[in-house]
This record gives sequence, structure tokens and C-alpha cells, in this order.
Amino acid sequence: MKKAVNRMISFIDNKFCYISTLPAFIVILLVVGFPTIFNIYISFFVRNILQRAIYFNGIENYTNLFQDPLFWRYLAHTAIYTGGSIGIGFTLSLCLALALNSGIKFRSAFIVAILLPWMTPFVAGCIMWRWVVHDVYGILNIALVQIKILEKNFFWLGNPVTAMLLLLWVDAWYRIPLSTLILFAGTQRIPVELYDAARVDGAGRWYCAKHITIPLIKPEILIALVIHSMFSFREFGIPFLFTGGGPGDSTETLALYIYKNANLFLRQGYAAALSVVMFIMITAFVIGYFKAIGRKV
Repeated sequence: MKKAVNRMISFIDNKFCYISTLPAFIVILLVVGFPTIFNIYISFFVRNILQRAIYFNGIENYTNLFQDPLFWRYLAHTAIYTGGSIGIGFTLSLCLALALNSGIKFRSAFIVAILLPWMTPFVAGCIMWRWVVHDVYGILNIALVQIKILEKNFFWLGNPVTAMLLLLWVDAWYRIPLSTLILFAGTQRIPVELYDAARVDGAGRWYCAKHITIPLIKPEILIALVIHSMFSFREFGIPFLFTGGGPGDSTETLALYIYKNANLFLRQGYAAALSVVMFIMITAFVIGYFKAIGRKV
């Protein structure tokens, strides 16, 4: 009896980490796993709304998807959206993290200011930026007209190029807090002695940032880039609330196209196939990213 109890105690000690995480794993499986499997299942069917029937059509949704010119157009829009957001947001995040690490004055106040996008409700933030660039009442037009850069108000969201650029900025604005905190946290684990030794040799702030800080926070850079890429690639709310995909469809992304197919065009099977392909793209991108960059970290 005593040996059995000891074996049970030993088993619990050895497997405690698995036992303690089992409830969370079950919840994740139910919340994420089941919808994913069901979505894959739906992607092999087509729904007839008039007949209120669902028909199995094999891989037809996928073949139609790759023959759909809109899919490729919106995939290009999504790539531009993701790349532009990373270019703007990550660059600013890295600069802010380096500035915070350099010991600037009022660092706590700067951290609070950086976190403002997180504190702003998502929908309210998008509406706020729409008002900023409004063609009649927007503060951007008012300021540019006052300082004589513009002769008259400009319809920023009516031009495909400026609409996409503004969309990139709003997305980057939302991503900056998380990326900055990740990078700043990475800088805090660097020994101060490295900077002291570099300064003794006459190194300035830029030299320290380039040759000490950035090389030593490569793991945090990788994490920030992967998280930023994933969230931007699948982002639905910002394009939906800020431009609605317009003007025309110049800012429509894959996530917005999936929404329209599922809820407006009532093509749930096709929308499911689109989401499966998007999921595969994101997974392949993350794996490739870790293999390409992770080995250099």
C-alpha cells in the first residue's frame, strides 16, 4: 500500500506540469481547436440559401479560390498592408525602445504616452482617426490649409494611395505599444557594464545602440516582428472601420473579403476555404520566419 502511494506521489511530481496545464489545454482545444476543425469541414461544402440545403462539393471551393482574380488582388493588398505596417510600426517601436533605454528624461511619462493606443477603445480609435482626416472637419486638413501646404481641403480617404497610407499608419499606431514594450524589455536584460566599457572607449549612444543593444535583443526583435506580422496580416477591424475597403476596393484585404463572402454574399463554404488558406499562409510564414531569422539569433 505504501509503495503504491509513493508511486502515485512520484507520478504526480513528475507529471505535475502536464496535469496543471491540462484544464487550460482543454479550454484552448474547445475554443480554438473545434472551430478550426469545423471551419475546415465547412470549406468542402456549398450552401444553397433558397433551397435551405448544404451540398458537398469537394475541393471546388479551393480551385475556385485560386482562379479568383479578386483573391490575388486582395492578397497583394494584404501583403502591402502587412509590410507597410511593419515598416512604419516596427521602425518607430525600435526607435522608441532605444530612446527609453538611453535614459531620457520623463521616461515614465513617455511610457504612458506610448501605451495610449492600448488605452483607447478599438472602435473609438478608428473613429478618432477618421475625424482627424475628415475632408471637411478634419484637423489635418485645417492645419495644412492654415500653414499653406494645401490650397483647399483634400479628401484623404477618397484617394487609393493616401487611403492605404493612412490605413498603414492607423494599424502601426495600434501595434507600436506591444512591439515597444517587447523591445524595451529586451534592452533591460543587457548588463550595464557593457555600456560602461563602451563609453570608456569613447563610444557614443548611436555606436552603443548599433553594436550592443540591437545585436543583443535579436530574440525580442524576432518575437515582435512575428507578432506584428501575424496580427497585421489577419487584421479585419481597422480596414472595416476606417475605409471599409474603399475607395472602390483599393484597401480591401483578405480578412475583409472573407467577411463579405460569409455575411454579405452568403458563400460560407468559400469564405471558410479562404480562411483556411489564410491560416496556412500565416503558419507557413511564421515557421519560415523562425527558420530564416531564428538561426541567426
